[in-house]
Amino acid sequence: MKKFGQTKPKTIVGIDYSLTSPAVCVNHNGDLFFYYLTNKKKYLGKMTDNIMGFEHKEYKTPIERFTQISTWAINQFNRLDYNLKEIKIFIEGYSYGSKGQGIFQIAENGGILKYRLEQLLIPYEIFPPSVIKKAATGKGNADKDKMYEAFVKETKIDLKQIFDTEKVGNPVSDIVDSYYIQKVGYDICISN
Repeated sequence: MKKFGQTKPKTIVGIDYSLTSPAVCVNHNGDLFFYYLTNKKKYLGKMTDNIMGFEHKEYKTPIERFTQISTWAINQFNRLDYNLKEIKIFIEGYSYGSKGQGIFQIAENGGILKYRLEQLLIPYEIFPPSVIKKAATGKGNADKDKMYEAFVKETKIDLKQIFDTEKVGNPVSDIVDSYYIQKVGYDICISN
């Protein structure tokens, strides 16, 4: 595991990275901000003071799509003029349940984000999905509903109410995942 230096970071970022509904949780000195990409009009804009949805842009090629998604992700932790030297990034690793051609696009998309982080000299660490699930629920194979229950219990934020939905789908589950990715990263930074 990478060590991030002697100073404790002021900003911890958890990224639940995907092609359709990526989410970013920024923990800046204990204040949480959530950002996500969506194609659903009703989820665009400011949902609360700290939860904001952005629309996917049109694209002509897969590489243009991946570049747009990585630009969006980087802009979310760069939006409040954080000191990039004080940011620590944590990303959820790939799910091995992915199949077919999509798995290559998922990998290319993730590779572009990691490349761009390297270019910005921002260290990042990757956690397997099972580590994130276990940190949230105590079980490495927890489903979205169990993750959501843990999130509501811990944060007192009822995302289903905010998003006016009965199901734990996108972007709710992505926000929950980004929170726990950030939390696992935070725990590692604080314990080092």
